[in-house]
Amino acid sequence: MADSEEQTAPAVEQTAQPDLATDKNPEAIEWTASEFVHHDKSAGWYAALGLVAILGAALVYLISRDAVSVAVVIVAAALLGYYGTHQPRQIEYHLDGQGLQVGTKHYTYGEFRSFAVVPEHAFASIVFMPLKRFAVPVTIYFSPDDEDKILNLLSDRLPFEQPPRDAVGSLMRRIRF
Repeated sequence: MADSEEQTAPAVEQTAQPDLATDKNPEAIEWTASEFVHHDKSAGWYAALGLVAILGAALVYLISRDAVSVAVVIVAAALLGYYGTHQPRQIEYHLDGQGLQVGTKHYTYGEFRSFAVVPEHAFASIVFMPLKRFAVPVTIYFSPDDEDKILNLLSDRLPFEQPPRDAVGSLMRRIRF
């Protein structure tokens, strides 16, 4: 199943001058990239998802004898399959001394505790760890050519942290989602 699947790199397009500096702020870096790494899924991937959903639903029924729980398992698998077909959007990123802008959403450095570089097969992403307990981490993708410039700018403003071990993230990478 995994051998026939292809992984699509986050498409990155430079929107700034070659040194990535803007006229307003010499430290600013701008680029356009995919919102996530897309993995092409074969018919075998969807067949395996269906089989796991059926087995999971059967197991849930044997344990709980509850039709609603079975329906939840089947709907969750259907939603996973549906979202597996989505193609990533192209998002504009802007990083400067004030903070990070992802599309139209602006984040200040004060909203984050630290950042981590997370390798994702042949690519890497940067995950910003939020200060707020229940806030969702912000993940950005970039061209490998710009990694040093981005990390230098970030390391002056936020502490670097080793990527956390995330069971859900590990599962999603393993099933190539």
